[in-house]
Amino acid sequence: MVQKRILISLFTGAGGLDLGLEQAGFTTKIANELEPQACETLRKNKELCNLSSAKVNEFITKSLEQKCFKHLTSIEEELFFKRIRKHTNKEKYLQESTVIEGDIRNISSSKFSSMLGSDELYCIAGGPPCQPFSKAGKQKSFDCAKNGDLFYEFVRLVGDLHPKWFVFENVKGITFTKTDVIYQKCLSCKSQEIIPFKMRQEFENLKHNNECIKCGSTNTEWKIENVAGGSLNIIVNEFKKLGYQCSYKVLNAADYGAPQIRERLFIIGSREGKVFQWPEPTHQKSKNSNCQQDMFATNNIKPWVTMYDALWPGTHPIYGKFDKNMAKLWVKNVVRPHDEPVTWNFDRPSPTIGAHQGAKLAFAPNGVPENQLYRQQWATKGRKQGDTPPVPVEHVYLSDGELLKLQTFPEWWYLHGTRMQRAFQIGNAVPPILGRAIGQAIILSEELHDD
Repeated sequence: MVQKRILISLFTGAGGLDLGLEQAGFTTKIANELEPQACETLRKNKELCNLSSAKVNEFITKSLEQKCFKHLTSIEEELFFKRIRKHTNKEKYLQESTVIEGDIRNISSSKFSSMLGSDELYCIAGGPPCQPFSKAGKQKSFDCAKNGDLFYEFVRLVGDLHPKWFVFENVKGITFTKTDVIYQKCLSCKSQEIIPFKMRQEFENLKHNNECIKCGSTNTEWKIENVAGGSLNIIVNEFKKLGYQCSYKVLNAADYGAPQIRERLFIIGSREGKVFQWPEPTHQKSKNSNCQQDMFATNNIKPWVTMYDALWPGTHPIYGKFDKNMAKLWVKNVVRPHDEPVTWNFDRPSPTIGAHQGAKLAFAPNGVPENQLYRQQWATKGRKQGDTPPVPVEHVYLSDGELLKLQTFPEWWYLHGTRMQRAFQIGNAVPPILGRAIGQAIILSEELHDD
């Protein structure tokens, strides 16, 4: 009998990681998400997977009555629903899932347990909100920033529900951002241990001769070190205290077939101490040399997927045929330092689709004039965007379907909410193609260990 790999998904968002794990053979039983529009995205897609063509039309008619879609232009409406309408034979996703809408901090472990029933829990997966860890943010450690304790809710459920595996996903900044790590040194047993997160949160109230975590002696002292990657050390320590064998690595979605440069940290844990074998890349950056092409052929490695090939291999839906050497992907009205680009060629994967950036990405068929670039890239030169007048740029924003392709979602995936809310869901998601690689690697690691 084939084992049913039951999944609990946390911080689910638009469902990217779930889709990938389901493609690998997992079954999402419970999905928890705070944002109402993302919850509706999950519910609607579960429904949409089973609708006939006639029912899809009814679905679209009802959708257009929603407040969030009232201001779609005729072109946006056509593109938004055309991709849903034309895919009537859809893969079945989230079919056994129940969406729990609400703050995970207010949901007991017993509720998850009761919903599982007699099913053995195979995996808990998710990525707690990562803003406090982001290189682009203020680089504060998670215990002094809003929502910084959400990672511990993930730890709580792993500890209470004991899945065979867990998949913890987050920004790569956790691996290098400096964080104060607090150790307890015991002068009796000579141990030095990172203190538990709950103790850390109450550190100001702890006495100096606190009982040793290992031997119980009070002959202890504190040691604080500002460590690069300290947040990662603290998080992994919590999982190890629960008895999980942990592996962690930063993976780039482009190396697994996504037309997007997207580097994310994954921590994989095994309850039974099995060693996780990381998935081998299937794609690699091409240097356009004969030697490189020979290497691709020999190792069965493909070159990175470009935006041109993924989105418009030949023609754009509005502009028709275009010169890919002239056209640019443009992030409109975003100001960056002069050494960071705001335009990209289409003969490469896209830059990372960020939660706030996705709605501002545009296709500029004739490129972007230098004086517009001058307006946007000012930060280290003492200028502001408003110092010079706006420059006309022919462009059209990327559609939901195009953003979904860059994230490797099914093109027909329904997104609920305003344009900004939809772009936010896409930008926060794990590319399903990367989630699938992780899921397949977990299954393979378990099979290798059993052999």
